[in-house]
Amino acid sequence: MKNILVFLMIGSLASCTNLNKQDNHLTLEEECKQAGDLSKQCEIVNIKGLTLDEKENLLGWIYLNGSEKIVPNYDKAYYWLEKAAKSQNNEALNSLGTIYLLGLGKNKDLNKAEEYYLKADQLGNKEAKLNLAELYRSNGQDTLPDYEKAEKWYLAGMKDNQLRAYEGLSKMYIDQEKFKDAFDYSIKAAELGSSEAEYNLGVFFEKGIYVQKNKLQAIYWYGKAAEKGHVDAINNLRVLKQK
Repeated sequence: MKNILVFLMIGSLASCTNLNKQDNHLTLEEECKQAGDLSKQCEIVNIKGLTLDEKENLLGWIYLNGSEKIVPNYDKAYYWLEKAAKSQNNEALNSLGTIYLLGLGKNKDLNKAEEYYLKADQLGNKEAKLNLAELYRSNGQDTLPDYEKAEKWYLAGMKDNQLRAYEGLSKMYIDQEKFKDAFDYSIKAAELGSSEAEYNLGVFFEKGIYVQKNKLQAIYWYGKAAEKGHVDAINNLRVLKQK
């Protein structure tokens, strides 16, 4: 009886090994077949005009972020993004950087995140500069923020995404308690529709940080952010109006 159980366990392990081996060499066509003909995966596989690495990247992005009928699957996301990255797909390299920056299915690794973002930037990715800025502004894994590098990359990324660069600079200057610069960039970001910047302006005017306290201005900026669904702005606006 004991021998039969051992045999069954070995057979079961062999099946799992074969499955993992098969998954590690999955093709686009096999991914489509597994998901079904009417699936989003098949839709991506059958898009005409996309290269192989573009399809792999798109599959990876769908698994990373999820969609209407696909729940996020970080293992599959990493698999397809890594395949696309081997063909120097800059979007895939950028997404791999985000996986390591945020620890999505992998341990957080800021060094790997930096490596992928730098490669993506070299290949022309439009988000990589600002992702590098966010990486250097953040801390963790026994590292402190590098504000000098963060500022450099925010300024370099400004041409690709002004709103995000302004918003990031305003947050960085708040972190450093450089409130004049933080206020100036919050205004710039708010003019472009950033709800986070609008909320921060509300805080400036409510608390009297850098500017004089001004309840009407605080209500105005909290109101603009609240209209966009900013939860903290909604709460602060409610409290401020009750005072």
